Parts: sequence; structure tokens; C-alpha cells
Amino acid sequence: MTGRKTFHGPTLDEALSAACDGLGARLEELHYEVVPDDESGVAIHAAVDPVAVLGLFLSESFRAGELDITARLEQRADALVGELAGSDLHILTASGGRGLDAFQYLCNRVLNRRLSAHLPVHLDSDGFKERRALKLQDRAEAAADEALRRGAPVTLGPLTPAARREIHLALADDPGVETESDGDGFLKRIVIRPRRRR
Repeated sequence: MTGRKTFHGPTLDEALSAACDGLGARLEELHYEVVPDDESGVAIHAAVDPVAVLGLFLSESFRAGELDITARLEQRADALVGELAGSDLHILTASGGRGLDAFQYLCNRVLNRRLSAHLPVHLDSDGFKERRALKLQDRAEAAADEALRRGAPVTLGPLTPAARREIHLALADDPGVETESDGDGFLKRIVIRPRRRR
């Protein structure tokens, strides 16, 4: 875990209080270990634990919204992965998963503000994003065929950043069309147009 610092105190509680103050964190967000101290007292190595930060953020958000949703978080080599479950999950997966993408965006923003570097956060539920990716690829290919048939641009959306990425990737190697995001903010449209001849 990166960003570990050493904190001292006459007791463990006071060393932990010093760590919370020094790292701008709550006790539940710390990962720490007690280390030998040259002075009389307690020394700890402590760092902000991104999984704990996310767990608290998500659980408090779901509780504030009175949503029956839980998150199981895991730190992998390339990402912080959250698997969501619960009877209210349909609220996040409706409208193509806009709520799920919004929570994922917020999780990344929370960690951006708390840590100088962190793995990207990916939230999912029972393979929802894989199923959505297949539907978006089919939609992208159908829109590309329509753009070529009409000889005019076709617009899809508005879509979240994650959904736009799937469409851009689906058509990246298509020699007949090009894609472009259009608009401002979190939700944007994608314009699929016949590729300009050079």
C-alpha cells in the first residue's frame, strides 16, 4: 500500500488519532501496523486504504438513499472491483445502467480527491456490464450500417462515458465509419458518420 507514513503517540489510540489527523482520514479508512518505537510509546505505519474509503462511501450512500444494495469490494492487480447486489439494484441498472455508471464515476472522483494515485474503480452486478456491452456493440453495428446506407450521420444517446466507450471500441476498426462524442457533461451523444474519403 503506497503513501504509508509513521505516526507516534503515548498510546495506540493517540497514535491512531495522529494518523487520522495527518492523513485527513477516519479511523475506519486506515490500514495500519504497529512498528517498533525508539521512544517510549507506540509507533504505527498508516495509510489510507482505498477499499475502506469506497466501502464507507458506498454503504453510507446506499443507507442515505434507503436502498437495499450491498457492495463486495476487492482490490485486484489492475482495478478496484465492486460487485453490487440487492433488491433495489434495478434502480442503478435501469436506463442502460446510468445509475451504476454514475456511482462508478463518483467512486473514482472520491479516490481522486483522497489519494495521489489509485487503481480505477469498476462497479458491476452479476455480469450486467458484459451483457450491456454486447447490446451496445449490436446497436453500434446497426447504426453504422444505417449511416452507410443513408450516407448521413446517425446519432445515438445520450450515453454515459462507459457506454460511449463501448460504442467507440465496437466501431474503431470499421473502415466505413467514424465516431465522435457530441455534447457537454456526463451524458453525451455519439455521432456515427460515413468516413470521409481522403
